[in-house]
Amino acid sequence: YNFSRARLARSGLRSRPAGAAAGPAGDCQAYHFSPAARLRVVVLDAYDLSTLGREPDSPRYQESLRLLREKNPNDNLNSPAGLEEPQFVEFNGGFSQAQLDWFSEVLKFSDENQEKVVVMGHLPIHPDASDRVCLAWNYSDALSVIHSHQCVVCVLAGHLHDGGYCLDSHGVHHLTLEGVIETPPESNAFGTIYVYEDKLILKGRGRISDRVMPF
Repeated sequence: YNFSRARLARSGLRSRPAGAAAGPAGDCQAYHFSPAARLRVVVLDAYDLSTLGREPDSPRYQESLRLLREKNPNDNLNSPAGLEEPQFVEFNGGFSQAQLDWFSEVLKFSDENQEKVVVMGHLPIHPDASDRVCLAWNYSDALSVIHSHQCVVCVLAGHLHDGGYCLDSHGVHHLTLEGVIETPPESNAFGTIYVYEDKLILKGRGRISDRVMPF
């Protein structure tokens, strides 16, 4: 909302650690890295398709706006009123096909190397871990990639400030973390995830809830 993607990519807010493998070509900010043996973290760029932070005359802005207007006829593009697919609002975004193809190749590598994978992205991709409005535009495409592989154990997301959780039909945990932005100034909120060979344990404080996720 407040900065261009280009400025954020040059700032200290860029989260990609040194040595991480970048996503597909272009300004997609997806990446992956392995912090320990047989464990991989994949960070998706859920605003790869989006009008936010892009110049209106850029091809990706025009592509995203065209998709958004196809799905959302409202004058206010942040309004989900009357939509069959209420996630198609301007404050959400989605995944390009190039990113989805890259994502599938990363998971294929993890399958072949018997790795466990934790996927992260700002927007939830499972409707049972979110309300319908806060999902990524093409959440089902990202979910299909995950379900076509065996390695993913957990998907971490944000965006929905009330949080959410589900264990899906393929045994993947989907955890939407509560929004710490709503924590009162005089208090504190954070979470720490402990990773074991057979489970993840989230220890939360403030708005963040504790959770054990075995796999």
